[in-house]
Amino acid sequence: MDNTAPAGHVIPLTRLAQKAARLAQVVNAATRHAASDAGLTTADADVLLTLFGTPDHRLRPTSLSTTCGLSSGGTSNVILRLAQAGYVNREADVHDGRSTWVQLTSEGEALARSVLAAATAEHSRLHDRLPDDTAAALEQLLDTALHHLEGQDTRPAGAPLP
Repeated sequence: MDNTAPAGHVIPLTRLAQKAARLAQVVNAATRHAASDAGLTTADADVLLTLFGTPDHRLRPTSLSTTCGLSSGGTSNVILRLAQAGYVNREADVHDGRSTWVQLTSEGEALARSVLAAATAEHSRLHDRLPDDTAAALEQLLDTALHHLEGQDTRPAGAPLP
């Protein structure tokens, strides 16, 4: 596989990672803006949207911490803030008295739906600004790069993915 730029210079992976991170920042800014418009911090929105994305709209605090990339203390603060606002409830686990669930309330579901709709609309506007087929090509290239870099591939460089 040729990892060189047109002038024959090797393209540093750090440069590719910086561009991928910048793309993530642009996309994530839309979600942050939607959260801010709703009076939420990014962490608040992450927790609400994570809960909203689960089948029963509930998770254990440790799962929220892991999924949202928050510390246990940070997660506790977000849960407390969201509970005080009426967006989540903490419920005891009937099968394990030492454990609790964090459950979206109907108000929390409505807010999550609203934030998700606003972020999705902005993501669509961003997507529409891309030239035709750019998103599909970029996804394929990123999948290929990650597949090779994460050590999941023992095929020769350049061989098509299964």
